[in-house]
Amino acid sequence: MEQSNEKYESEKNNRILHLKMARAGIPKRHVNSGFGNYAVTHKGQDNARKTCEKFTMDFNGGDFRNLLLVGRTGTGKTHLGSSILKNIIIKNSEAIYVTSADLAEDIVGAYRRSGDSEEEALKRYVSKDLLIIDEYGLHDRAEKRPQLLESVHKVLLTRYDELKPTVVISNLSLSEVREDLGDRLWSRFQHDGLEIVECDWDDARIGGGKAQ
Repeated sequence: MEQSNEKYESEKNNRILHLKMARAGIPKRHVNSGFGNYAVTHKGQDNARKTCEKFTMDFNGGDFRNLLLVGRTGTGKTHLGSSILKNIIIKNSEAIYVTSADLAEDIVGAYRRSGDSEEEALKRYVSKDLLIIDEYGLHDRAEKRPQLLESVHKVLLTRYDELKPTVVISNLSLSEVREDLGDRLWSRFQHDGLEIVECDWDDARIGGGKAQ
């Protein structure tokens, strides 16, 4: 009977975790991604994993700062971001994963939805204990719609004002992200502490590797 109860509790907790991950926006491809199955074949990947693990441990211990993962596509940045998110929501913190493009469209398009507003949309991303913005610099801007990128930057600035940490993931280089954010926002983004991971190894997808 005791084993049966333990199995029931284990299955129940697993269902709750998967529900939390779905609500947090973790991509289906990365539901089972974790630090333990992140492929490490050289020093750069090992450093990336250790930095993200420490970021997670410190966050869960109340030590907050921002994190920036930049570099080539297929280097495991989303895998690491999903691993961070999973280990944070397990501890009952509120966190959300969103692409920069989806965040921008959600805020800019809020006025078209009944019962929604830009203020409410902004609150959805600022209120979370941790926000992970993936694919910064991809489809989050348009020459005739400057408000898209402006909305992403507004979220970052508002979270800074509210002392909320943010993880930004981008295929841009570090110098490109810094230039794109501008001096004012970059200064604030690193003010309370910023970990930077530059992923400059080969695309694992091309060779059938695990990192994504």
